[in-house]
Amino acid sequence: MSLPRKVPFSLLFFKSLSGLGIGIVGMVILLIFTLLGLGSVSGGSVSGPFLTFAVIIMGLVTALISNGLGVFMLGLLDQEKYPDIRNVIKHVIWLNILIFIFLLPTYFFVIIGTENNLTTIFLITTLQLLISAQASMLALDLSATENTRANFLAIYGVIFSMLLTIVVNLIIYKIGQDMSTVAELSAKGSGGKGATAVLFSILPVTWFFFGIFSTAVEMVYRWIYETWGVDFLNR
Repeated sequence: MSLPRKVPFSLLFFKSLSGLGIGIVGMVILLIFTLLGLGSVSGGSVSGPFLTFAVIIMGLVTALISNGLGVFMLGLLDQEKYPDIRNVIKHVIWLNILIFIFLLPTYFFVIIGTENNLTTIFLITTLQLLISAQASMLALDLSATENTRANFLAIYGVIFSMLLTIVVNLIIYKIGQDMSTVAELSAKGSGGKGATAVLFSILPVTWFFFGIFSTAVEMVYRWIYETWGVDFLNR
């Protein structure tokens, strides 16, 4: 039976930095789509057919690029743990497409059932990016090995990352709402700056925590093993 892996601190640093960089790339892609959509809007309206379409499509495109790049970069930095990265990327692509397809009825329901409710579409897109990122990270980590301990550590790492991501983005949402003007909060179809702030922060925050906890849980578990001499997850 293999011992818990000893992970150098340098790997934690580079994976955290890489995760943050991946999230920023995704944020830039979101910004480009949003600016293109806003450029199509005439008359000062906060919404429009092309803007709505751009927001929906940008969710899929951003998820495919950022999650595929995230899996590739983290796999490249830790080839010992992820030897078959190309096969994982194929599964990640299909996972992201399927998640988008399952959320399409929700998008259409919002478009048909509400008028100019761009905030709700932003929140659905944020949810899509969060779920697809979690699915991509689980696909990467659970593909690494059939070892029970490694699989549990992968799940713990993703769960801890998601919990902190939710907490941080709730804080960002609250800050965005506090910065909103009365007109923005009362405008039809607008929920203030909170939804927009979360949409652009979700990827940097999520992939930054993935970079940290995909390695940190292994480091902590190795310390527990060296301290107590018991492999609790593989007994």
